[in-house]
Amino acid sequence: GASVSPYLITFYSSGAIEEKWNTASLGPNRVVAGLGMGFGAVIACGALVTAAVVLAPRGVRVESFDHVAGVMAPAFGRAGVWLFCASLFIGCIGASLELSLDLGYTTAQTFGWDWSENRKTWTEGRFALVMSGGLAVALLPSLLGVNPFQLTMFSMAITALALPLVTAPLLIVMNDRRYLNRHTNGVVSNAAVIGVIALAF
Repeated sequence: GASVSPYLITFYSSGAIEEKWNTASLGPNRVVAGLGMGFGAVIACGALVTAAVVLAPRGVRVESFDHVAGVMAPAFGRAGVWLFCASLFIGCIGASLELSLDLGYTTAQTFGWDWSENRKTWTEGRFALVMSGGLAVALLPSLLGVNPFQLTMFSMAITALALPLVTAPLLIVMNDRRYLNRHTNGVVSNAAVIGVIALAF
């Protein structure tokens, strides 16, 4: 749910428009996307395996983030808890900024507003307001005392549920030569996307 999220489609494509990519940008971006997703997958798998190896023998059932905080303690001692907290903080900040930017992109593009993270805020106030407002609204569950671990699990489940609905139409477009000419998906790319759709389903 966290590795392949539907918002990445609009986030990445908006960046492509901002940076004026062309067909020469395809190769480097395939490498960047592949390495980025690969790195994220290795980190996610590493976190799951480490949690299983450290927590399962102790009979720890993870129901909140403080249960997970001890995962790094066997290797790093007390500093492991602080490393976990720092990692969680950095991950949450990065995700919240990325999602608020995507919310700005999607809203501005839907309503035909000016948008770009590269321009001055006052030239596209509505775009900036939606981004900032998104961050403010995202704070509400925490302020209302919602369990962040349960909220994370719920949002990942919703993401997995939405993934086939977003990805299946994209798969059709990615194989349409009228739009992409000779840059359509190959057999391997189609198999990978179908695999992700099936897994999410």
